[in-house]
Amino acid sequence: MNETNAFVQKIKAKKTLWQFIKFTVFSTVTTVVDLGSFALFNYLIFTSLANQEFKFWLLDYSINAGGLCAFLSFALSFVISQTFNFFIQRKATFKATNNALYSGIMYAIMIIIVFIFQLWMPTIVRGPLSNLVGDTWGDLITKNINMTISFAIQFPMNKWVIMREVKPKIIKE
Repeated sequence: MNETNAFVQKIKAKKTLWQFIKFTVFSTVTTVVDLGSFALFNYLIFTSLANQEFKFWLLDYSINAGGLCAFLSFALSFVISQTFNFFIQRKATFKATNNALYSGIMYAIMIIIVFIFQLWMPTIVRGPLSNLVGDTWGDLITKNINMTISFAIQFPMNKWVIMREVKPKIIKE
């Protein structure tokens, strides 16, 4: 038990490493929320919309790309998981003390950019992946590619831009 405590204390001494470990753990929980809500929407709730194409701007969810069912499933699961992720990462991982409104706005901007990318990317990779491994595996691989890219963007942005721990200023009299 003492060896475990010593190991944890060494990791805690390396603040960024400890934050990365916590970010990874909480991102895994967020992934479960994301995949669970995606599966609920994609395989139960919106299945009747799979044969309805959805095209808007850069988004082209043809029948081969899963149609409106895939668009809504990717979009809603992302919004749900990122809302969950914001609150858990802000307090549990980064112990952010900066302005919560500022954090929320900056997080929303980052997420909107990631969101647009993640809605666009499946229109390119889902079809070829589905042809290779089938629709279900194509959906899940596409979803995991999206989540990996999101993870790689979010840790540095949250750590150094959005969820900073602000040291209180000491006023000398």
